[in-house]
Amino acid sequence: MRGPYYRLTGRFETKAPGFNDSLALYLAVSIPPLMPAPTRERRRMAPEARRAQILEAAFRCFAERGYHAARMDDLVRESGLSKGSLYWHFESKEDVFLAVFDALEVEIFKAWDAEETHDHSVMRMLQREGEIVLERMVGQRAALGAWMEFLVHPAARERLQTTYERSRGRLAELIRRGIDEGELHRSVFVEDTAVLLTGAIEGLVLQSFVAPDLDAVAAWARAWPVLQRGLER
Repeated sequence: MRGPYYRLTGRFETKAPGFNDSLALYLAVSIPPLMPAPTRERRRMAPEARRAQILEAAFRCFAERGYHAARMDDLVRESGLSKGSLYWHFESKEDVFLAVFDALEVEIFKAWDAEETHDHSVMRMLQREGEIVLERMVGQRAALGAWMEFLVHPAARERLQTTYERSRGRLAELIRRGIDEGELHRSVFVEDTAVLLTGAIEGLVLQSFVAPDLDAVAAWARAWPVLQRGLER
């Protein structure tokens, strides 16, 4: 039968008819049910690790199935975590999708920042920024597929606009520095050159998606001397 004890604990009462409900209530409050043992998933993984595992699985799912075809159940299965863990970190598939985009953007910008710790010339830095994007995006089909999905998702496109602005701003800053230090020609149009370089890199990414046999990294390396001669003083 159900009574106060059931309502508080979710367990049925085992008492003879006429048993005082106040005693059942007292037992329910005084002796709470045992908590279940922590699952293997909870024991071994910190929240940050679970979130990273979800994003890695989502990265593959969105790249292989596309945003619209991928389901939350696919992300659960791919990640090996429970559905509860997934919804603890993300409210919806779109939240996961945008988090994947943010993680990829952070990874690329961190790699760019790491290059600044080396004693590179401005010209080498400009070349490396293109190499990093192409190595990351073209080197993994999953990354390439996910990036194409970002291009057609409305909310992701808004983020992508901000990403391009940051990228062009970063390139423009490098170009200005090169001009100030006498490495680049003063006739170089800073903003236009930043747009051109961004377009060249993004164009190679796009061509790699539609033509998997294209070696975009090698194409960038072969074309760079031509770009360099146009920029150098």
